[in-house]
Amino acid sequence: MEDRKKIIQEKIREEEQLEMQQLRGIKQIIWEILIHEKGFQPEDILVDPSFTITMENRKALVTVDFIINVLSINFMVIRSVASTMDSWERYILAFARVAGDYQIPYAALIDGETARLFDVGTGSVIGESIESIFTKDEALQYLKNFQKIPYSLQKREKEQRILYAFEGIKCPPRK
Repeated sequence: MEDRKKIIQEKIREEEQLEMQQLRGIKQIIWEILIHEKGFQPEDILVDPSFTITMENRKALVTVDFIINVLSINFMVIRSVASTMDSWERYILAFARVAGDYQIPYAALIDGETARLFDVGTGSVIGESIESIFTKDEALQYLKNFQKIPYSLQKREKEQRILYAFEGIKCPPRK
């Protein structure tokens, strides 16, 4: 019985390592696309940014893979996924709505081959390909009329709870 337990633990460890490698590869692909195809500069891209959210007496550290920051404004948040995008939609929208002082206007999920781009204000999908991800020129055009709008105080707690729940069920990577 002990051997069976070890075999199962080893299999789980192997699968976790494979998923971590896939995510690192996807993040590298996203970086290359943002720099070489979309025209962003390395200084426009925050890598692995994290924010602390506070609910009642509890704190949670929430993270994403990239935040595109143009003209000192967080314009778009991006999360790479190795599993289905559907399971991460609520997380990425909640993050963009409440991680900072104002809503980040756009959010994207990318699996390395496809992407799903969201208008955070409406929660609607506005693009379903990597080509739909904004270029730097498009971001600059949008930001000409941008106003920092905080997320509704009445709805903020719900979004924080979503982030808190996702962070609570994540398995920490093994070292």
